[in-house]
Amino acid sequence: MEFGGREPGLNEGPLIPLESGEQYRFHFDMGKCIGCKCCEVACHEQNNNPADVQWRQVGEIEGGEFPKTTRLYVSMACNHCLEPTCLTGCPTDTYYKDPITGAVRMRADSCIGCGYCTWNCPYEAPQFNPERNMVTKCDLCHNRLVEGHLPACVAACPSGAIEIEKVNQGAWKQDHSQANGPGVPESSITVSTTRLTVPPHLQADLDRADEYRLRPEKPHYSLIFMTVLTQLSVGGFLSLFLAELLSHWMQHPPGADPRQLSMTMAGGGLEPLAGAAPLQKFLQVGPFAMLGAAGLALTTSVFHLGRPLFAWRALKMWKRSWLSREVLFFSLFAGLASVYSILRWRSLALPPGTMETLGVLVAMTGLAGIYSSARIYMVPARPSWNNIRTPIAFFSTGFLLGPLAILLLFAAQSNLSQAVMLIGKTLVGIILIAGFAQLGSILVKLFYIISREEHELRGTAKLLTQKFRTPFLSRIGSLLITLIGIPLTLVGLLQSGGIGVPIWIGMFLFLALGSELLGRYLFFVSVVPKNRPEGYF
Repeated sequence: MEFGGREPGLNEGPLIPLESGEQYRFHFDMGKCIGCKCCEVACHEQNNNPADVQWRQVGEIEGGEFPKTTRLYVSMACNHCLEPTCLTGCPTDTYYKDPITGAVRMRADSCIGCGYCTWNCPYEAPQFNPERNMVTKCDLCHNRLVEGHLPACVAACPSGAIEIEKVNQGAWKQDHSQANGPGVPESSITVSTTRLTVPPHLQADLDRADEYRLRPEKPHYSLIFMTVLTQLSVGGFLSLFLAELLSHWMQHPPGADPRQLSMTMAGGGLEPLAGAAPLQKFLQVGPFAMLGAAGLALTTSVFHLGRPLFAWRALKMWKRSWLSREVLFFSLFAGLASVYSILRWRSLALPPGTMETLGVLVAMTGLAGIYSSARIYMVPARPSWNNIRTPIAFFSTGFLLGPLAILLLFAAQSNLSQAVMLIGKTLVGIILIAGFAQLGSILVKLFYIISREEHELRGTAKLLTQKFRTPFLSRIGSLLITLIGIPLTLVGLLQSGGIGVPIWIGMFLFLALGSELLGRYLFFVSVVPKNRPEGYF
């Protein structure tokens, strides 16, 4: 039996002391709420928030057919969950469970305004405050609680629909079904502690009054460029490392006579291996182009933060947060890639295997960075992101754009020698595999979300096929042109030694890069997050 946190019939009263293993929580009775929004106003006045920052929000659920219809209200703030995803995902350890009240609170000085917690929470509890350049949220009116007063929203409710009460955390974790209600995200995501009382004998078709409303999310342009360019850079360094291994293998084929190390099999006989000199020259300067892309990407990424000067704090929680791991791995990647580029350019006499080992480390940290990037978005609160197609799409971007950029640099700086042609054909194969994997991922995602009944997935499908139909078709079209054009024209031009090779490759790179940037834009704007119900208007 749960006990209310105030005396019956009073808006102010003594709080019940907590025992070991207990915390305070909200109780909301849908049958009592009249939709006056006094709780919203009280919350705003208590916390001095901007108009568009709503820690507590009154939404509507409705159902039935005229004249037998039902409309109820849902007032919801932070649910002070037992497994808060805002806490576990935060890269700066800003969130914590208060040991006195059990509320999920914030260390304001730690927040860098990355907004990752806002993606993780299915209830929209953390919200970015543009006046403070950081995320803020309900803390259960902690200062009022410790002084023996009720939260402002509870005290202001004229119908007694919102109460403060205590809950045993262990027992609630075992059975939190009372946290579920019509139109409210499932409590299993975070183990919400808010107890909902739903009137009996409701129609089965009750749903959110705002279900019809689909608003595109923010595009996050800095993240678009950051993710695409880091993936391009990783793919480019992997291509360069592959080119170096192939170059070494062609100049030193296994079992070859030492006097013929610069010879290779061609036409049934031995002839000098062409192109070793320009290829080696390219391998000295090529890494700097990919390093520049990585540097631009990492510089761009800080503009996503509300407090960019404190970006270094994002490394703090690398043991728990995928965002911290992304920052860590891409920082290591950039550092190792810089060393690799300088050593390759200086052509220093190094112990055998040094460059190979360094190249492997660059590749491993880069791939780990891409995987960490993908995992940032794989959160239950955003269903269209939370699947295996997200890492497939991110890796496909890298293995499509990286080899294509290297191919352009090859064609622009090297003659069409036997060595360059062999490496070029290898890169073309990688490009085609990655491109068709990307195309397959797009189509599978589209068919999947169209076939689902989940509101958020249906919403993403509608945004892609209706509001963003033109950019979505343009994204697919430019990718298709690239994949069809490369085998039909590029390979033929390489074989014939046509002077237009760099122009054609540049065109394909332009199309592919535009397609991936457009795809990442759609990735951000078309996601429909789980959230608390809103009003009809």
